Amino acid sequence: MPIQIIVHKPDRILEVIYPSQPTQADVDDYLARVRTEIEALAGDWSALVDQSQLRVMPSNMVTVMAKLNAYAQLKGMKRSARIVSTAGSGLQAWRMTKQAMLTIPARTFESREDALNWLKNPDDE
Repeated sequence: MPIQIIVHKPDRILEVIYPSQPTQADVDDYLARVRTEIEALAGDWSALVDQSQLRVMPSNMVTVMAKLNAYAQLKGMKRSARIVSTAGSGLQAWRMTKQAMLTIPARTFESREDALNWLKNPDDE
Protein backbone atom coordinates (compact mmCIF):
# COMPACT_ATOMS: atom_id res chain seq x y z
CA MET A 1 0.00 0.00 0.00
CA PRO A 2 1.47 3.38 -0.94
CA ILE A 3 1.98 6.26 1.46
CA GLN A 4 -1.09 8.49 1.20
CA ILE A 5 -0.93 12.27 0.83
CA ILE A 6 -3.99 14.46 1.42
CA VAL A 7 -3.85 18.25 1.16
CA HIS A 8 -6.47 20.12 3.19
CA LYS A 9 -6.30 23.37 1.24
CA PRO A 10 -8.54 25.60 3.38
CA ASP A 11 -6.49 24.79 6.50
CA ARG A 12 -3.15 24.56 4.66
CA ILE A 13 -2.47 21.15 6.21
CA LEU A 14 -0.55 18.45 4.38
CA GLU A 15 -1.60 15.07 5.76
CA VAL A 16 0.49 11.93 5.29
CA ILE A 17 -0.72 8.44 6.18
CA TYR A 18 1.87 5.69 6.44
CA PRO A 19 0.96 2.04 5.84
CA SER A 20 2.19 -0.60 8.30
CA GLN A 21 5.24 -1.59 6.24
CA PRO A 22 6.20 0.82 3.45
CA THR A 23 8.58 -0.59 0.87
CA GLN A 24 11.53 1.28 -0.62
CA ALA A 25 9.45 1.74 -3.78
CA ASP A 26 6.65 3.27 -1.65
CA VAL A 27 9.13 5.67 -0.06
CA ASP A 28 10.70 6.66 -3.39
CA ASP A 29 7.25 7.34 -4.88
CA TYR A 30 6.19 9.29 -1.80
CA LEU A 31 9.29 11.49 -1.82
CA ALA A 32 8.63 12.57 -5.41
CA ARG A 33 4.93 13.25 -4.79
CA VAL A 34 5.29 15.03 -1.46
CA ARG A 35 7.96 17.44 -2.72
CA THR A 36 5.56 18.47 -5.51
CA GLU A 37 2.78 19.07 -2.95
CA ILE A 38 5.11 21.04 -0.66
CA GLU A 39 6.19 23.27 -3.55
CA ALA A 40 2.53 23.83 -4.53
CA LEU A 41 1.66 25.04 -1.00
CA ALA A 42 4.05 27.99 -1.52
CA GLY A 43 3.93 29.59 1.90
CA ASP A 44 3.18 28.65 5.51
CA TRP A 45 1.55 25.28 6.13
CA SER A 46 1.34 22.52 8.75
CA ALA A 47 2.00 18.79 8.61
CA LEU A 48 -0.20 16.02 9.98
CA VAL A 49 1.66 12.72 9.86
CA ASP A 50 -0.29 9.58 10.75
CA GLN A 51 2.18 6.91 11.82
CA SER A 52 -0.37 4.94 13.84
CA GLN A 53 -0.28 1.95 11.45
CA LEU A 54 3.49 2.03 10.98
CA ARG A 55 5.16 -0.84 12.83
CA VAL A 56 8.83 0.11 12.83
CA MET A 57 10.58 2.53 10.53
CA PRO A 58 13.95 1.17 9.38
CA SER A 59 16.88 3.38 10.43
CA ASN A 60 17.73 4.29 6.82
CA MET A 61 14.13 5.48 6.35
CA VAL A 62 14.37 7.57 9.54
CA THR A 63 17.36 9.36 8.01
CA VAL A 64 15.53 9.98 4.71
CA MET A 65 12.43 11.27 6.51
CA ALA A 66 14.53 13.50 8.77
CA LYS A 67 16.05 15.10 5.67
CA LEU A 68 12.56 15.52 4.20
CA ASN A 69 11.40 17.23 7.41
CA ALA A 70 14.33 19.65 7.27
CA TYR A 71 13.45 20.41 3.63
CA ALA A 72 9.78 20.86 4.56
CA GLN A 73 10.65 23.37 7.27
CA LEU A 74 12.69 25.38 4.76
CA LYS A 75 9.66 25.31 2.43
CA GLY A 76 7.18 26.75 4.92
CA MET A 77 6.21 23.98 7.36
CA LYS A 78 5.37 25.86 10.58
CA ARG A 79 3.97 23.06 12.77
CA SER A 80 4.18 19.28 12.72
CA ALA A 81 1.79 16.87 14.43
CA ARG A 82 2.38 13.12 14.43
CA ILE A 83 -0.20 10.50 15.30
CA VAL A 84 1.32 7.44 16.94
CA SER A 85 -0.15 4.33 18.55
CA THR A 86 2.66 3.14 20.83
CA ALA A 87 5.35 4.59 23.06
CA GLY A 88 7.95 3.09 20.72
CA SER A 89 6.55 4.86 17.67
CA GLY A 90 6.37 8.08 19.66
CA LEU A 91 10.04 7.72 20.53
CA GLN A 92 10.86 7.07 16.89
CA ALA A 93 8.94 10.22 15.84
CA TRP A 94 10.86 12.24 18.45
CA ARG A 95 14.16 10.82 17.20
CA MET A 96 13.32 11.81 13.61
CA THR A 97 12.36 15.32 14.71
CA LYS A 98 15.63 15.67 16.62
CA GLN A 99 17.67 14.31 13.70
CA ALA A 100 16.00 16.82 11.35
CA MET A 101 16.95 19.61 13.80
CA LEU A 102 13.47 21.11 13.49
CA THR A 103 12.99 24.46 15.18
CA ILE A 104 9.22 24.54 14.67
CA PRO A 105 6.65 23.28 17.18
CA ALA A 106 6.31 19.49 16.80
CA ARG A 107 4.16 17.19 18.93
CA THR A 108 2.93 13.63 18.99
CA PHE A 109 -0.69 12.64 19.58
CA GLU A 110 -2.66 9.46 19.96
CA SER A 111 -5.73 10.79 18.15
CA ARG A 112 -6.21 12.49 14.80
CA GLU A 113 -8.81 14.83 16.30
CA ASP A 114 -6.38 16.15 18.93
CA ALA A 115 -3.62 16.57 16.35
CA LEU A 116 -5.86 18.47 13.94
CA ASN A 117 -7.16 20.68 16.74
CA TRP A 118 -3.58 21.57 17.74
CA LEU A 119 -2.66 22.40 14.14
CA LYS A 120 -5.80 24.48 13.49
CA ASN A 121 -5.63 26.43 16.77
CA PRO A 122 -1.99 27.41 17.37
CA ASP A 123 -2.93 30.27 19.68
CA ASP A 124 -4.76 28.02 22.16
CA GLU A 125 -1.58 26.91 23.92
